[in-house]
Amino acid sequence: MNYIKIAFRGYLRNRKFTFLNLVSLIAGLFVAYVGISYISFERSYEDFHKNSDHIYRLARTYRSQDYSVIGFPNWSDGTAEEQQLQAETFKSSPGIEEITQFISSPYTEFIRSGESQIQNDGILSTNTPKGFVNMFTWEPLMGTLENFSSGNQKILLTESVAEKLFGSGYSTQTGLISSSVQVGGVDYELAAIIKDVPVNSHFDFDIALNSDRIDYWGSRIYVQTNANSNLFEVQKQLNATIANFNPQLAKDELYSSHYLQPISDIHLNSEILYESKTPGNKNYITLIGFFAGFILVITLFNYANLTLAIKSKESKTIGVRKAMGAQNSMITTQFILEGVLLSLLAIPFVGLLISLVIPAFNELMGTAIPNNFISEPTTFITVLTLALIMGVLASLSPAIYLSMRGAVSLFKEDLNQSNFQQFSIRKYLVISQFVILIAITCVSFFISQQLSFVEGKDIGYKKDGILYAYSSPENRLVFQQRLRQIPGVIAVGNGSSFGLQTFNQGTYKLEGSETVFDDSNQLYLDFDALKAYELKTTLQGNSSNRITLINRTAAEKFANFKGVNPEDLIGTQVITEPEYINEETGQVGFPFTIEGIFEDINLFSLHEKVDPYFLTVSEDMEMNGRSIVSYNPENAAAVIAAVNSIYEELDEAFPLEQEYLSENVAQLYAQDRQTADLLLYFNLIAVLLAGLGIIGITIFLTLARKKEIGIRKVLGASVFSIIQSSTKEYLVLVGIAFLIAWPIAYYLANSWLENFAYRIDINQFVFAFIGLLTFAFTALIVGIIAFQAAQANPVKSLKSE
Repeated sequence: MNYIKIAFRGYLRNRKFTFLNLVSLIAGLFVAYVGISYISFERSYEDFHKNSDHIYRLARTYRSQDYSVIGFPNWSDGTAEEQQLQAETFKSSPGIEEITQFISSPYTEFIRSGESQIQNDGILSTNTPKGFVNMFTWEPLMGTLENFSSGNQKILLTESVAEKLFGSGYSTQTGLISSSVQVGGVDYELAAIIKDVPVNSHFDFDIALNSDRIDYWGSRIYVQTNANSNLFEVQKQLNATIANFNPQLAKDELYSSHYLQPISDIHLNSEILYESKTPGNKNYITLIGFFAGFILVITLFNYANLTLAIKSKESKTIGVRKAMGAQNSMITTQFILEGVLLSLLAIPFVGLLISLVIPAFNELMGTAIPNNFISEPTTFITVLTLALIMGVLASLSPAIYLSMRGAVSLFKEDLNQSNFQQFSIRKYLVISQFVILIAITCVSFFISQQLSFVEGKDIGYKKDGILYAYSSPENRLVFQQRLRQIPGVIAVGNGSSFGLQTFNQGTYKLEGSETVFDDSNQLYLDFDALKAYELKTTLQGNSSNRITLINRTAAEKFANFKGVNPEDLIGTQVITEPEYINEETGQVGFPFTIEGIFEDINLFSLHEKVDPYFLTVSEDMEMNGRSIVSYNPENAAAVIAAVNSIYEELDEAFPLEQEYLSENVAQLYAQDRQTADLLLYFNLIAVLLAGLGIIGITIFLTLARKKEIGIRKVLGASVFSIIQSSTKEYLVLVGIAFLIAWPIAYYLANSWLENFAYRIDINQFVFAFIGLLTFAFTALIVGIIAFQAAQANPVKSLKSE
């Protein structure tokens, strides 16, 4: 109890420094909680499944790429029986305990129940419902999962969809379970309502359908292995089973094998095509962890710096205690207790920050970090643990240094003769703070610059004013004819969408060569779509009904390979999929003749380099009911309203699907933008903490030099010279910090930029500018405090002792 009394007396005696330390600890604790919780969340994917340690996703290696969707033997033509047979055959492989296969649709459907109708996407279809509910852990709120897995034409709704469809009081409605729910015009029996899929799941769904057949060319397949099985042996046996089941695939020279991927690895350790959700980025998580760690270090250094300052002023008191018999351990305990107690006092303020800020953080980062001390005790326990650790760490260095000092040396030291200004530990701590501040500011700046570069780069096609509108194939021609009549519409075409996640690449070779490449992407457009995208090509009008162009990257690659100019490639034949041979005609692959070149486009994000693209342009192109609508962005509102009105007149069976190319492109960088925004906020906190530390130590040093400043004023020193003498030491400290921070910041910034195939150059002058900015920021704070001290009456200063 005596220790606590001494601690509170010290807090009250040094109110300014206590306040600065408390604010610093609050910010540090909050950032530490955010950083640890975010990293823990990113590493917690799939933990909510009870059997997650034994659940694997089946993936396939074909060509040089891995696929998360496994094709059926007869692709889209496979019958329900053939699809079921595939699942049953795979399940019969030794070591496999359970299996499920499903596919999720990105399209929106009408969902009806009685007189109620809503529109919803996120519809999952499975023809192995038993495995789907036994393998994964879904929490039912009404009905049973067993009901969903028995029979067919059953439906699972998440609570969010149930509330939209049935109203907020759906849980009190009788007869809801087993009632009919219509999806896309097909009736299903409601089997259960479950809690929403947790955010830390690598795939989402709002509605799950139990159907006989999956209406797609393949499915996502997951297996659960026996608890004591050997993964290598299970995988080996499964590949043998697949080879027997699908001998045609086994003979394919492009096929490598299937493999089992632990579901816990999918979010952070997966580079597979056609992921359900964008995986996490380990580099970004590491960078966020570093920023949070650096801020924590600044917090600890602030506390150590200010505590050393305060306690050096009170060195005589410590000397008296030691002369009275106090042991080093008692002094150390007192200091550590003061640090821990102040950290504990910060907890209520941290709790308030968590409740106010974390919901916005979850919205920004797509996470589900707890934000309430009362309803989530683990949150309080986490913050309490962090507070105890920070309190100990923050007070450790001043406790050790001052407790180890001899009583005589402590008596000799007073405020007036303090050698604190020459104290090497203080300089080390201040320099370290500046190193961190300069480094993270530089990294944050380059991240911001890269994203500005990404958003402003010419990607080779029109991005703004492009709408993808979907209709049924039967109504496509009528729909497009009406769209062309809308004022402000420039062109309406058919073909491939742009601004995509990477998809499978194809093989090809040049005529007369045996060298086979496997890095091409195939695109399809009609001539109207070519106009809509505003692609730059070598074409002079519509030369024929069907032509194929290659992009500039492919042209340069082929020209180097053949030793000719790119323009001389016109008329050259390229054979795609040369591994395929038509048994009837003997034709090798699918040949096309190069009839032109189009300038490179960034079909995918700037994380990916531009590879060879083959663009087939045909007048009669169709692409799943997709219409590519180019319009003047200034008329966007009127055009969109007209599109909706025209679609309503078609009386389609499904809602109008609309996508904006600009939004698709922006979505490619959503994760980058999230990370950049978070690091910017962390950077601002770091600047705030560094400012608090500078303010605190400058106030103390100014007090220590109070008499000196008074003497200098009496002798005629100007206010400017006093300010100059106060700031000159920081010039050296910032200079040393700059030299240390430069290579660190360069390494971190360059590591982040390596995520992009197209990136900005690192301008070395930026480091110098931020170094000067840091000194200016420091000089401003120090100058203001020194100015106030210089303005004081020197008579009062000389009277003080």
